[in-house]
Amino acid sequence: MRRISRGSAYAAAVLATGALVGFATGERSLASLSRDLSPMKPNSAIAALALAGTITALASPAFVGLRRVAARLASWIALAIAAATLSEFAFDWELGIDELLFHDPWSAANMVRPGRPAPASSIAIAMLAVSLLLSARGLAYAAAQALAIAGGSIGALALVGYLFRAKALYAFQSHAQVGPSTALTLLLLAIGALAAVPDRGVAGLAAADSVGGRLTRRLLPYTIGVPLVLAVAMQLAVERGLLGPQLALALVVVSSTGILGAVVLRTASSIHRLDSIRRRSEALLRESTGRVRHLSALVDASSAAIVSFDELGRVVTWNPRAERVFGRRSADAIGRRASDALAFDTARAVPPLLEQVLRRGETRRLELRFESSRGERIAGTLTLTPLLDWERRTVGACAVLEERDPADVQARASGS
Repeated sequence: MRRISRGSAYAAAVLATGALVGFATGERSLASLSRDLSPMKPNSAIAALALAGTITALASPAFVGLRRVAARLASWIALAIAAATLSEFAFDWELGIDELLFHDPWSAANMVRPGRPAPASSIAIAMLAVSLLLSARGLAYAAAQALAIAGGSIGALALVGYLFRAKALYAFQSHAQVGPSTALTLLLLAIGALAAVPDRGVAGLAAADSVGGRLTRRLLPYTIGVPLVLAVAMQLAVERGLLGPQLALALVVVSSTGILGAVVLRTASSIHRLDSIRRRSEALLRESTGRVRHLSALVDASSAAIVSFDELGRVVTWNPRAERVFGRRSADAIGRRASDALAFDTARAVPPLLEQVLRRGETRRLELRFESSRGERIAGTLTLTPLLDWERRTVGACAVLEERDPADVQARASGS
């Protein structure tokens, strides 16, 4: 998501830079993508560059220090440009900023204020600037996302207007048009702002490894792309006389409904399959949990001292009998190595045997005789057994002390 954010910001910066170069060199196609369409105004280009810089900094993993300060300053610059332009429209002011950088030779004949961006463009820039300021401070993230979506929607509406020659969507007044390059830049900046923080909001949902994330990634492209592509295709068919307007509209509705319905059904089938897997997994988990509790109760009730170790030789479990035999509470023993947990003289031989069990996966036995912390004489056979996973890899070991009469153990040791 951070790459998408930075890529969108870079693309917007290229368009804005092209507009400034176009005004500087007199090449209108650089500022408007076409000689016949309204160009991006210099003030809009400056604001777009500032917002692109903010998005690039915000999408960086190291958004701290001077980078954070510079990003906020850039957003404030864009907001100031938008606010000044809107105040000129609202109060009929002339602040002298419209042609401060470049003269606008391409203004329409009826444009009384050359070089001034359209009100819709300034509103979108203000929304995006406030959105980025909130995101940079980590405040009201839902509001920041809503403002970014609203600002991008202005650009998207203008682009749709150019696609379908619906002038009302990009020309809100006869002398205030949102140019195609401006509209595309606003849309790119909105995408960059939404994706700049990938763990929250729309970007977090789209990138999530969950049912909601999968639904978003699967349905959103179809929801946006299918109606748009079909509408453009039918528009071309109508212009070439292949279809009538009513038939084209009906085909768009029927085709969109059919395609989106098929996508929804396929997605629902996938969700149903995932839900079935989840239910089976939950049933197995409940069964496994019951078995684990049963085994845990058996281990706790055992008269033998039972201790388990992980693959590094650290204590993982320590049953009540082990507490009494070895004189150490479970909370104190867990996490310790065998040499620390089994604190008695004859336990010096346990760590080497445990290492062999973990390395070779072989069972080892050791005769022990010692006196517990309570003064009780303990004797018996300590059996070390490897613990294997489903791939037959050794992931730990289990030690079981089978106690016997000390005299019997001494007799065995003498006989051997």
